[in-house]
Amino acid sequence: MFETLHMSPRAILLAALIGGGALAVAPAARAQSVTARAAQASMLALNFTHEFAGVSQTDHESDLWTGRVGGALSGDLVMTLKLLGSPVEAANPVWKVRTRWTLTAGGDAALVAELYGTVNWKTGMMHLSGAVTEGCLAESEVHVDGRFVDMNGSGILEILPSATFSQADGSVWNPRCS
Repeated sequence: MFETLHMSPRAILLAALIGGGALAVAPAARAQSVTARAAQASMLALNFTHEFAGVSQTDHESDLWTGRVGGALSGDLVMTLKLLGSPVEAANPVWKVRTRWTLTAGGDAALVAELYGTVNWKTGMMHLSGAVTEGCLAESEVHVDGRFVDMNGSGILEILPSATFSQADGSVWNPRCS
């Protein structure tokens, strides 16, 4: 009923090495998974909506959007967007851009973030990344995934804590700005 499996010593050694390698990889994969879950747990995800408001009166070069941010932090949002490149490149559907996001909560600027990335005007998709440069959460990493429809935008603004916010005791990072 059962057949005896005969393997050469070389095949047994190879099988042991491959199996051992798989066992060695498992703890590393678990460690990365735990690290990723910890980062997600401390990530601050905010919803945003904004409407096109014209050209910025500050620099007369950037386009201006105003709106709201909601989630663990909520308040007014001002975003300026500037094409990186020559005015001729504005005819292209995909722009490389620099943006400045200012979140105001309770009358004071809670944070300012400088983000770079692309806007695809044909599909409406916006992908940006950068960092909080001023205010609470300074030096934190920021990512934006959004969509424009009829020049009005919406999406998710994700703020990941910088090393500055790491807690030595392992306690949860508190994303609220006071």
